[in-house]
Amino acid sequence: MSTSTRSLGLLAEVLFVGVLVCVASVFVVTALAAAAAGSVLLTRVVAGGRTPTVRRFLREFRVALAHPVAVLAPAGLVLVGGIDVVAVLGGLPGGRAFGAVLGVVLAALLAAGLRAAAGWRPGRRWPEVLASAGRETVLDWRGSAGLVAAIVVVAVVVGQAPAFAVVAPGLLVLAAVAVRARERR
Repeated sequence: MSTSTRSLGLLAEVLFVGVLVCVASVFVVTALAAAAAGSVLLTRVVAGGRTPTVRRFLREFRVALAHPVAVLAPAGLVLVGGIDVVAVLGGLPGGRAFGAVLGVVLAALLAAGLRAAAGWRPGRRWPEVLASAGRETVLDWRGSAGLVAAIVVVAVVVGQAPAFAVVAPGLLVLAAVAVRARERR
């Protein structure tokens, strides 16, 4: 298979996984498990060229949702982040400075979540995966900065062209898988 054909195939698989992750993340609290299932599929695509299927995605998604932390972590992030954003927008004294700090913290938490999704595999428990991702987020600051840059770029693209929201999760999952692969080399 030629390089250009393989590149187009990889692009199509990333976009397909992005649609699957987007649909599975509709309820927001399932986003971590959906990203984890997507990362398992993309890791297999990159490692051995195994084409992702809906059946494989659903199987991995079900396994990822089995532990309650997979739902509680995104729910806690949304709850705490939402309250903080409302406080800043509501005129909290020192809100501008707090808003900047809040932005950095939320970006770091999203990067840690992407790292956790890329690090999860069936058989691994979410508390250990999240703890490891938190450590990696701090220790590998270059990879974390890359993930934050990916988050910002995807947010800007989706802000400019909302139709890309359907495939954007696949691009973020691919970025997380790439950062994880870079760590292992």
